[in-house]
Amino acid sequence: MHRLVAYARSIMVVSLFALVPTFRPLFAQSAAPSGAAAELRDSLLALDRRWGQAYVHADSAFVSGFVADDWHGWFDDHADSKASVLAAVGSSAPHTLEDIVDHAMVRIFGQMAVIQARERNRVADAHGGHWVTRHITDVFVHRPEGWVVVASHDSRIPNP
Repeated sequence: MHRLVAYARSIMVVSLFALVPTFRPLFAQSAAPSGAAAELRDSLLALDRRWGQAYVHADSAFVSGFVADDWHGWFDDHADSKASVLAAVGSSAPHTLEDIVDHAMVRIFGQMAVIQARERNRVADAHGGHWVTRHITDVFVHRPEGWVVVASHDSRIPNP
C-alpha cells in the first residue's frame, strides 16, 4: 500500500511538471521579435498621445474612431462614456491648451494592450492656464477596425 501511495505521488509530481509550460502564458507574455514589439509599443503610445492632442485641436473625428462604442472611463469624481467624450471634444468650451503624456509603460498581451503613464494638461483659466497632472491607465483592444481604447482610469496626482 505504501508503494502505491508513493507511486501515485510521483505520477502527480511528474504530471505537474509536464503542465508547467501550459500555464506559462497565464503569467508570462511570450516575447515577440524585439523590433516588432517595440514598433507596436511606439504606435500604441502614439495613439494614446494623439487622443490627448485631440482635446487640444478639437479633433472629434479621431476620437470618434479611436474610442470604442463600449468605452468607459473612470475619473476621481465621475464616469465617462464615448458620448460624453465626443461632446467634450466637440464643445465650444475652452479646450486643453497642452497635453503631454510621459513616463509611459506599454504592455502588450496579444490582441490587448495596457498603457500606464503620467498625463499633464494645461487647462485654460482666467490667468491663461494651469496644469493638471493625472496618472492614466488605458486599455486597448485590437478589433477589425484597428486598435481602439475600451477602458480608462485617470487619477489626479500632484503636479511636478
